[in-house]
Formats: sequence, C-alpha cells, structure tokens
Amino acid sequence: MSSSQILRLARKLELTAEQERDFLDAMQAGNRSRSALVITPKAPEGYQPPLSAKNTPQEWGHSSILELPPGETETKPGSLPDYECGYYYPLDLSSVWETAPLAHLPFRPGRCLDMCAAPGGKSILAQTRVSPQEHVSNEVHPKRLGILRHNLLRCGFTNLYTQRLRPDQWAELAPGCFDLILADAPCSGQSLLAKGIPNPGCFNSSVTGGNAKRQRGILLAALRCLAPGGFLLYTTCTYAPEENERNVLYLLKRHPDLHTVTVPELEHFRSSLTQEACYRLMPFHGAGAGGFTCLLRKEGGHPLPLSLPDELKAWPIHAMNC
Repeated sequence: MSSSQILRLARKLELTAEQERDFLDAMQAGNRSRSALVITPKAPEGYQPPLSAKNTPQEWGHSSILELPPGETETKPGSLPDYECGYYYPLDLSSVWETAPLAHLPFRPGRCLDMCAAPGGKSILAQTRVSPQEHVSNEVHPKRLGILRHNLLRCGFTNLYTQRLRPDQWAELAPGCFDLILADAPCSGQSLLAKGIPNPGCFNSSVTGGNAKRQRGILLAALRCLAPGGFLLYTTCTYAPEENERNVLYLLKRHPDLHTVTVPELEHFRSSLTQEACYRLMPFHGAGAGGFTCLLRKEGGHPLPLSLPDELKAWPIHAMNC
C-alpha cells in the first residue's frame, strides 16, 4: 500500500486537504480499530460487562450497545466467561454506526432477511435495534454458516432461522416476502488497512470493479424479495465509490419505485459524492475504521404474506444454556 494509492482514493472521495492528510495518517498508522459490545437477551437484568465500557453516541448508538475505549487491549472480550455465556457480542464500532438508519423504520419489521449474515453481527444489531417478529439469517458458505449459527445460539436470539441459499434462489423462492432486508455485501475491505490488517490488491480497479458487479447482483436479488413499503439497508466496510454510492445510483436508476431515506443523525457523515442520502464513516472520524451505509425504501404498503414457506425455515435457532 503506497501513499500515492491512498491519496488517489482520497481525491476520488472529494476530501478536503486536511481530510486527505488525516486519511493518509489513519491508513498508514493502522490503529483505528474500535470495538463495541452488544448486550444480549441472555444477559442478567442490569448486567454490566467486566470491561471498561461506556454508552455509544446518542446520535447513532443504542442503550444496549456499549463501546470500549480506544486501545483497550489488556483483556479481549472473547476471552472472558461472560462471552461464552452469550451475555454480549463483540464487534467493530463501525458496524454499530452502519445500522443507525434502522432507528428510522416507522414500524417493527414483520419479517427480516439478512442476506449475507456471517458471522452474525448485523443480524444481532437488527435484533437489538428493531426486533423483527421473524428473522432469517442467510449464509451461503457452509463453514461461515456454522460460525453464524454458533454466534446466534450463544447469544440467545430465539426468533431466528438460518438458511444457506444464493441471492438468486431467494429471489425465486421468496419474492416480496420481507419488509426489511440487510445487505452487508462482500466488498474489497479497504477499511481493514485502517485496522492494521494487510489487504493486498484492495485498491486495484479489477478488485473494486469485480466486487461492485457482485454487489449489484446481490442487491437486485434482495429487491425482488422486498415487499412494497419495505426497507433495504445496504452497508459495506470499504471506501471505493464504485462499491458504495455508484451501486445505490445504479439501483435507483433501475427501480423508480425506490428512494433513499434521510437520516438526520448522520448528517455529519453525509457523502458529498451524490445528492442521495448516503453516509460514510471515515477512519479520521474516531468511531472505527470506517464504513458506508444507505437505507432505501420501496414505495407501496401492501401486507406481507402470512408466513414463509417451511423449506425456507430449515434451521431454527434455539438458545443455548450457559
């Protein structure tokens, strides 16, 4: 990773001169990782984790989600007994920020699909923020599906099912069946560099372009599964515009019945690359390595079908005891 590659990306993002310097510093330092803990239903009433933690920002956090101080490395959250008991789920603070738009849903979702769910963080955040009445967490890769199921079981979320279907299979089997879909799509993962994790090739146009093509396929399939009046939350952990804003514009052009949802609490993070309501977290913002989020809504408001086909609810989650 060269400074020239980082600065080229910074200019594509239309950063100011000061922001360019901050971006370069953050990417080269590789120390912008921030952690958060989601307190789960299995935690005892009034539970406080045995770690130095504070409330997440009121603007985009949640009362059941705590953040750890920068540089908190003495005790790893995953090494404690409370983690094995499922009292909390640790994840990147950026993921918390990415799900902030869910606070603007005008209703409790009747049925949620997390299309790219492993290892489970976005499903757990959706359960915490909006508590869908029925929830399917999907992961097409068998090994990652096992990790997903273990995390959901351990944390005590019992109104979930897991499934292992490709996006095109979902589009065929469940058209219009969900009023909330999460698409945390596989991406080039450029924010890994801000965490100090090597990611060779993540700036290559063939990598970002290939990911953008795959993401569009996932998003188009997701829209076929979305009920009229439903919401699609699109998130990534990369900075490349072709994987973020340009994908949103692609969807809006193909689907005139779709619009982006403004999130006033994230106005400080609003992207300058489009007039649409797209939001970017950068590593110099102080809330993690970075990410992208956009909430889209399909026009209309017809009721959902009464139930999903049984074959789409193949693997229910049953809570594990500590």
